[in-house]
Amino acid sequence: MADVTDLKQYEIFHSFSDKQLFELASIAEEKAYGKRAHVYERGEPATHLFLVSKGLVSLRDIGPGDLIGISYETCDPGKLFGAASLVRAQGHPLTAVCLEDSQVMAIEAKRLFALCRNDTRLGYDLMFTVAQLYFDRYIYAKKQVYEMVKAPTIITALPG
Repeated sequence: MADVTDLKQYEIFHSFSDKQLFELASIAEEKAYGKRAHVYERGEPATHLFLVSKGLVSLRDIGPGDLIGISYETCDPGKLFGAASLVRAQGHPLTAVCLEDSQVMAIEAKRLFALCRNDTRLGYDLMFTVAQLYFDRYIYAKKQVYEMVKAPTIITALPG
């Protein structure tokens, strides 16, 4: 169980009441990971929502046995990841890798769903935040694609 004061440090929870924070704290726990540790792997069941307390976590598309992968986002303290657990995805679409020693707050998704059913305001505030997160990620991805496409690319083939 986490402490309410731990949750108050996250901007995502600033609009939540002390009662709501107490309920969230009862289903959350702080976890520590070393540098290069994986919080979760692509394809694993999405059972928790995570918030970075300390450190840096990279969300990557990395295959089993691969040493490198494509990094889609880096989450620093206060950032949320693992939102696939809130949309009942079959599994995580990316792997979460710690770029340095990190601490994350892990919130159990099934119990979070139950809290949201019992407190619709909590559910609305949480889903509004998650929707904003995904919209921001969409805008960022759109800009990246635009930058790749707008630069003229010359492809040459060498004989032989």
